[in-house]
Amino acid sequence: MFKLFFILMLAVFPAEARTVFLHDMQPFSGLSKSAVLQKRTDAVRRSIVFGNADYTPSSDVFQIDDGAPWIGAYEVSCNGTDRSPDIGAGASRESLAILNPELLFYVIIPSFGFKHKGGYCSPVDYLAPYSVDYDARGQTITARIDITSFYRKNGYYSTIVLADANARDLGYHYVFASSVANIRFKDGSNLSTRVIGTAGFYHRGGSCGKAGGCNNYSPYERGYHFDLTGAPASLTIKLWKDRPADDRQPADMTYRLMFD
Repeated sequence: MFKLFFILMLAVFPAEARTVFLHDMQPFSGLSKSAVLQKRTDAVRRSIVFGNADYTPSSDVFQIDDGAPWIGAYEVSCNGTDRSPDIGAGASRESLAILNPELLFYVIIPSFGFKHKGGYCSPVDYLAPYSVDYDARGQTITARIDITSFYRKNGYYSTIVLADANARDLGYHYVFASSVANIRFKDGSNLSTRVIGTAGFYHRGGSCGKAGGCNNYSPYERGYHFDLTGAPASLTIKLWKDRPADDRQPADMTYRLMFD
């Protein structure tokens, strides 16, 4: 009787969303490809959302080179790619997503260069989520970013460009923003007006400004580029593994990005 009662109680009062533990960024510069892929594999296998002993990183997503530098989060935000003494120093920008597979979409830290604009540098400039939770019943991940602290420090809301490498690596090949609030896209054809095929990957490229290039994220997708018109702002993204018949089709996973 008690077991039946417990099951009925769960049906009436479903468990609350579970908190996802976020792993700090780490230095990746100089690491072998195998070492980075092992870190990625470990991160996915221990994930409360995607934990899977059979996971293998996608070769289409991880096209990285052995021993190459990676763009540093502090360097790109504080010094910028043009005036960094060593763009590969410190915790690596892309390590945030690689170590946290639940971030199906994440903000690419721009080349702010605050140190050379009369400002000061702070981790709030990284625009990394401060909390993530997962509702298994609703298949929804919610990530929250403290955009208010960024605004108070810098006096404006940063323009946002999203990256989808995690979504692509985990098998979500099509995405669509079903709702947005306080967001203005740069292009009329964007994530909220059309289904987009995920295409993000990591490779050695020249955007870091360092001779020989760095392992970094590509490509730039205009449909993921937007400005915030106020806070709070939000973006709800539907993800599918196979191409949906249309954007109204129920999602395989929903990802909510909240700018508080």
